[in-house]
Amino acid sequence: MNRRVLGGWGTLFIIALLLVSWSHPVISHSATRTITSQTRTKPRAHPSKRTAIPTLFMHGFGGNASGTSNLTDSAQAAGYATRTLLVTVSAHGKLSWHGSWPPKTKHPEIQIVFQANRNRNYAQDARWLKKIIVALQTTYQIKSFNYVGHSMGNTDIMAYETIYGQKKQLPQLRKYVAIAPPMEGNIHMYPWTITLTLNANGRPNRFTPEYRRLVNGRRNLPKNQLRILSLYGNLDDGTRTDGTISVASAQSLRYLVANHAKSFKEVAFHGENAQHRALTRRNPDVVSAMEKFLW
Repeated sequence: MNRRVLGGWGTLFIIALLLVSWSHPVISHSATRTITSQTRTKPRAHPSKRTAIPTLFMHGFGGNASGTSNLTDSAQAAGYATRTLLVTVSAHGKLSWHGSWPPKTKHPEIQIVFQANRNRNYAQDARWLKKIIVALQTTYQIKSFNYVGHSMGNTDIMAYETIYGQKKQLPQLRKYVAIAPPMEGNIHMYPWTITLTLNANGRPNRFTPEYRRLVNGRRNLPKNQLRILSLYGNLDDGTRTDGTISVASAQSLRYLVANHAKSFKEVAFHGENAQHRALTRRNPDVVSAMEKFLW
């Protein structure tokens, strides 16, 4: 074969390579991460106005999104609600948003994760919650919200309500599901809460410093607005605890919101699935009670 023929085949081969590269563009690994990532410093807005009331889910002490994922996933699988957004709060209060909230979502679920998940400064946590709620108000025009808290997530929302609850320019809390609320702390920090007693009107015979601050601020709770469902566990092992908080500590929520809540109901769960972490992670009766109350 002469050089002219070889040159012709070589030219055709080069043209073929160029055509393949044009029809199948190469994407680098870094570019792929940029395209697939949905992390944002602000929630993504859609032009349509929303009328649905979102439900915020907050984990407990030392927790993360997995602490409430069973609740959100189960509600979605049952057709009650739809997971939309996850917002992560850094130790310095910076918000990072993941996911999206389509305009026609009927019952949107929003998970909250605090990276500083062992913070005991509940006033600081309340400021972070306010930052999230204001961002949702600005971007999605929410006027009210529901809330599901596990363990520390309850002291956080009660701190928020005792500081900002009557500020009508903020979206208002309507329905609140308290799961294992450690109103008087846990038995590891305050072992004496195992023997804590409540009088006839629900007042504990002893206050932790944190609980006293909440009680002192309850004048700021909205009047005749909050509908509250409190769910707590009892291992029935003689301790009257769920392994982390005492029954009396959980029941102290009633006294805190007395004469302020529109309605208040508490339900006790017993046995192995009433263990502190199990309440949100593997107790179907807790999920069912939450779903019926919220939706």
